[in-house]
Amino acid sequence: MTTSAKSNHVFCECGGILPTYADRATVADLVTRLYFPVTARTIRTWPLVARHPNKKAVLNVREALDYAAQKLANSPGMKQGG
Repeated sequence: MTTSAKSNHVFCECGGILPTYADRATVADLVTRLYFPVTARTIRTWPLVARHPNKKAVLNVREALDYAAQKLANSPGMKQGG
C-alpha cells in the first residue's frame, strides 16, 4: 500500500486506487485480498472510527488497512508440522 505524493489516494500493489472511505463489507473484502481472511462482522469489532452519512457506517480505508497490517505483523508465527 502506497500513497501518492500529489494526492491523498491509497494505491494497492496492483496499481489501482483504493477508495478513501468504504463500508464494512468493502473493507473486509480489501483486507481479505491484501492481508488475511476477515468478515464484515469482525471489522465491526476493530477499534476504527466509523462515520455515518446517510445512516450507513463507513470507515477510513487507510486506517483499516494499517490496522490489518499491524495485526498481521504482531501475530505469532508457527511452523506447520506434517
